[in-house]
Amino acid sequence: MRKVYLILILNILFSESVLSDRYTTYDELEAKINQWDADFGQNSDPYGPIVDGEGIIFHHEIIGYSGVDNLPIWAIKLSFNANLDEDEPKVLILGQCHAEEIYGVEIAVELIEWLLYPTNPGNSMYFQSLMSVMSQSEIWVVPTHNPEGLNVVHGWYDDFNVWHQDESFRKNKYDANQNGLFDYFYGIGDDIDGVDLNRNYGFNWVFGDEFLETDTGCSANPAYLSNYDYYRGPEPFSEAEIQAIKNFTLNNNFLLSIAYHSSRSGCVAEKVIYPWLWQGGKGSPDLSIISRLGDEIASKIPTWDGLGFYYSANSMSRRGNAHDWLYSQTGCIQYLIEVGTSDMQSNDVSLIEDTIDNNMKGLLHLLKRAAGSSIQNGPDPYQITGLVTDPDGNPLIAEVTILELDGPMLKPRYTDSFGRYRRLLIEGTYTLEVEAHGYEPYLSSFVATSSVLNHDVVLNPLQEFNVEFDISVPEGLDIEESPLFKLKNNNILVDSLVVNNEGESFSMNLYEGMHELSLTSDNIFPEMISLDVYSDTTIQIDLKWKGVVFSDNFSNLDNWTNSGGWVLNQYDGEQYLSSQSSPYYNNERYDVLETVSSFSNTYNSSNEYALNLEMKKELEWENDYFGIYLSCDNCDNNMINVTGIDWKDFKDYYFSLDIDSNPSNLSFLFYSDETLNYRGLQIENCEVLFKPDGECNKGDLNLDGLFNVLDIVDMVNIIFETVDSSGIRGCASDMNSNDLVNVNDIVILIEKILN
Repeated sequence: MRKVYLILILNILFSESVLSDRYTTYDELEAKINQWDADFGQNSDPYGPIVDGEGIIFHHEIIGYSGVDNLPIWAIKLSFNANLDEDEPKVLILGQCHAEEIYGVEIAVELIEWLLYPTNPGNSMYFQSLMSVMSQSEIWVVPTHNPEGLNVVHGWYDDFNVWHQDESFRKNKYDANQNGLFDYFYGIGDDIDGVDLNRNYGFNWVFGDEFLETDTGCSANPAYLSNYDYYRGPEPFSEAEIQAIKNFTLNNNFLLSIAYHSSRSGCVAEKVIYPWLWQGGKGSPDLSIISRLGDEIASKIPTWDGLGFYYSANSMSRRGNAHDWLYSQTGCIQYLIEVGTSDMQSNDVSLIEDTIDNNMKGLLHLLKRAAGSSIQNGPDPYQITGLVTDPDGNPLIAEVTILELDGPMLKPRYTDSFGRYRRLLIEGTYTLEVEAHGYEPYLSSFVATSSVLNHDVVLNPLQEFNVEFDISVPEGLDIEESPLFKLKNNNILVDSLVVNNEGESFSMNLYEGMHELSLTSDNIFPEMISLDVYSDTTIQIDLKWKGVVFSDNFSNLDNWTNSGGWVLNQYDGEQYLSSQSSPYYNNERYDVLETVSSFSNTYNSSNEYALNLEMKKELEWENDYFGIYLSCDNCDNNMINVTGIDWKDFKDYYFSLDIDSNPSNLSFLFYSDETLNYRGLQIENCEVLFKPDGECNKGDLNLDGLFNVLDIVDMVNIIFETVDSSGIRGCASDMNSNDLVNVNDIVILIEKILN
């Protein structure tokens, strides 16, 4: 009732927008885009006689639609020959993300008009700089990727011609409480609906605010509360707006980017923020390069009072932000610029104009850095770039790494469709590594200079050899148990197929070098083979039904000795082993979980054992890890370390084990260092497997690694045909291998149990 009463009062007080007409509404933005297209979309000589050969300089396209109102999200391309895809560095400017932070729209519009009208008063002094970036780069501008929020901030008439406006709204219009209505509360915070679009990216999304989470302000302004404003969304990339940005950036090799924001609380006002320096001094691999450019940009932007300049700062948070995701997943370095002060929607037109104009200076500096232009007191370029080709000059899609600037949280950086790579640098000596499937890897050291260093790479093809795979399968294999054949080279999946129930004999050409082969399924002993291919060869693989040494689905922890924080948890009716009881693990953990029973090599003659874990993991890359080892008095205790993030679904992980004649216990170690934590481990099932000498492990019908009355019950059910007897169960129940299951097999099983 309070909300309805408040809206009625506001409808009386605010019958039209309270914002200055200087700000651009969404409808006005679309009108501008249409006018720009009319003036420049087909104009091949837009600058007239003052510039030669610029061609068409304006291109626009829709890269997605908003999630509720289905409003177009526009991207504007500005460059010489903008109608063509040219071999040039690309820059992305994201104007407005949060609804109320409307300076971003104005700066985006201003940039477009500077580049379309470079001789206009006010920007003509930058004419040479503008022409250098237009001729040497592609600039993509997304004025707003939150058009719904922009409309809420500027106001709208509902179906009853009643005016609504919430100029402090922050999010999009996602129906968070699923009631079919747009639930907002006039004023700062307390808006039930909507997602904070800058918390919806997948990298560290889990640390963003949950639904209806309250705010606690900041140290600089603890009284500022904006409850519910930072909701991360129901899952990573749940919002159509962020899906559009994700897809757009993954399809373009952007080198640099700016995302514009504003700080109503004043907590981060007038700052240039970049990825990342997390707790414990854990910085992004390119931090020295990123921070220098951030300092330069900040030093170009005067503060509102004219007494200083913007302040540059490392991003300390881990909350599903765009700049961290874009850098870690694509290599594009993005700066989040907090424009203006807490007076971020001033009605003072002169202050608006000054704020926009001041920010243009920092923006132009970044554009010149991307273009490799030092014109008009521009930055030192400090870049390495080049084409990666085969010996015939054909461009290659290759992974390009600067070894000194690499990190485990970074996705591989690849060349673009031209075979081009680009990396920003500072002074120093670096190592360039280039790899492409089917080619010899390339490694070279170089010294970065203040200019753009061009370094083309020609990769030589590897020799191919014919490898024939002769795979035998156990009798009775059905399609649901068919193993999946995966072949990898340098972690690149070369081939994948399902081995059918008649086995496989096939051949393929493989490049010389090391290849990893795996064949896995629920009931087959997993085969994990390293192939060193250096000639034509035949690989014989004899698949067997799996034998089980030890099995645990974690209904309890009776099979384990727990020396730390390992616990059992439940979710959606399923119980699993968890590395901790809380949502996130603690720092400085060294917790061991060890089986009560020990194992030794008494199950087969080939010493082929494997561990299968059905789990998901989220651990700080390389600093925290899950260790797997066999513990005994006289064994090597070689540990398998598992780290990194693969959390979305439970999946099967397979590890080879070396079980010798010494009794050994399976041990799990959870280790975490002094800072940063994640969700840890969840394990649903654990199996220690062996490869039987015969067809299968006779008598273990329920695959629990034991011989007991439960197996007798299963065998009786098979005899009376009340359960399926095909596949591994049929093999395990046929104790005397005569292709019949009867009372004789029960007698043999009883003798095996008694012995």
